[in-house]
Amino acid sequence: MLSGMALIAATYGLARFGYGLFLPRFTEAFPMGSAVSGLIQAGSFLSFCLAAVLASRLAARPRLVVVCAGATAALGSAGVAVAPTVVVLAGSVVLAGAGAGFATPGLVTLIERDIVPARQERAQTVVNAGTGAGIVTAGVLMLLTTEQWRLGWAAMAALVVLATLATLRADRSVHRAQAPEPPPRVRARDLASLARPIAAAALAGASSAAVWTFGRTVLATSRTGEEAYSIGAWMVLGAFGVLGATAGTIVQVWSLRAAWHLTVGAMAVSTVVLGAAPGSPLAAYVSVAVFGAGYTALCGVLILWATRVVPERASAGTAALFIALAVGQAAGAVLLGVLMGSTSPVLTFAVAGLIGVLAVVPAARHRPGTPSPGRTAALSRTGVEETRD
Repeated sequence: MLSGMALIAATYGLARFGYGLFLPRFTEAFPMGSAVSGLIQAGSFLSFCLAAVLASRLAARPRLVVVCAGATAALGSAGVAVAPTVVVLAGSVVLAGAGAGFATPGLVTLIERDIVPARQERAQTVVNAGTGAGIVTAGVLMLLTTEQWRLGWAAMAALVVLATLATLRADRSVHRAQAPEPPPRVRARDLASLARPIAAAALAGASSAAVWTFGRTVLATSRTGEEAYSIGAWMVLGAFGVLGATAGTIVQVWSLRAAWHLTVGAMAVSTVVLGAAPGSPLAAYVSVAVFGAGYTALCGVLILWATRVVPERASAGTAALFIALAVGQAAGAVLLGVLMGSTSPVLTFAVAGLIGVLAVVPAARHRPGTPSPGRTAALSRTGVEETRD
């Protein structure tokens, strides 16, 4: 699990979400306003979607998917480190974003193959919490490299490579005599039961784009000359993101629906607070802490949602929900980028928070905790009971 967590940390916390952390540096080095910044982030989210689609088609070969995750994230990060123009920067950020799209589906399948069913839900959410650890690492790299941000991205590329190699080495299935039977071909109608979760994920993604794209920027501009303030807040976000590993426990103790309402609600409220008071240390740090924990747990809930609703196609279901999340983030980055350039951070983050509240609606009447016959049989064979709403 630790190697998988490291891969998520490298592909999400560093290669994907590192863009928002370093955005103030990029705007100093290249001619790019809020609208352009939002478009670049949107491109990163869309490349995530494309990668997730490709990963679902390669579900029978999770080791190859992990290699693709490491290769795209590492090459993209290296490209950012040497980018001479904003065009190269944009292309590299987009390529780096694809790494996360490969990572999650690949790791979902590896966990299903390597870990006994009774421990899989816990393992999925623990691995997913690697995002927070990666964000903290990104903050440390920025503090260490100060004005030399290119060195920070070169270090990110190296860390991605190390995490990828560790994940491949830890895979137990490669040592088995017989290869697992390839999963059946997934068609759109096979995932029809995920319609409501897909809508919820898209809305949550659009809401989260405010903090991921412009959170560090509004923190930095609220206290000019105190860069450690905004970097520290970003690291707090990542540190509390590790608490997302509790998503599995929340789901088991309460219900999947309750866990979704709690996490998406916390994320929405914290977004509004950050936009309203980015210069207040107490309000800002508490809001980013809640956002970090809420967002990472939310992603963990999406993984469990997919594995419960379509257990026979868990990897494809997870990919579908994460694609919806990323599509929402892409749309949100563009919309909120335009708002940031024409209005104010307060209004922009308030709109983002409202979108997050709307993400509760699609889940209100959905029963994600009801297991399918296949899931019930699998759980009964292992002596595990399913948590119901």
